[in-house]
Amino acid sequence: AAVEVSAGVVEKLLEKLKDDNDGMFPESIAFTLWGTDNIKTYGESLAQVLALVGVRPVADSLGRVNKVELIPLEELGRPRIDVVVSCSGVFRDLFINQMNLMDRGIKMAAEADEPLEMNFVRKHALEQAAELNVSLREASC
Repeated sequence: AAVEVSAGVVEKLLEKLKDDNDGMFPESIAFTLWGTDNIKTYGESLAQVLALVGVRPVADSLGRVNKVELIPLEELGRPRIDVVVSCSGVFRDLFINQMNLMDRGIKMAAEADEPLEMNFVRKHALEQAAELNVSLREASC
């Protein structure tokens, strides 16, 4: 349910930001993930981060989410948005598995061989890698 709810929230957020920016998608958005919010909403804010990046959680046969996959750009229908995430200490300490899923998803987006105008995660990670003289994988954390 969190994935479906967050998809609608992200769609409305991006429409509003596009309207405020002459029809252009934002290249990045900042998010704060709170532990108690994650508990109360069953992960909606984390699902919003994944949706903005263009990644979806993949559940196993028991409904547990242990991996993520990139949503193809053709299906996504918009650029991948770079999300700058800060986490509360409670979120960091209680939701290490979700932190790992988010990290994997963002790295997948950064490493996807896609046009930079459709993948702002990759665009910014490449810029940061060049600036800091580090690998793309290191720059995407």
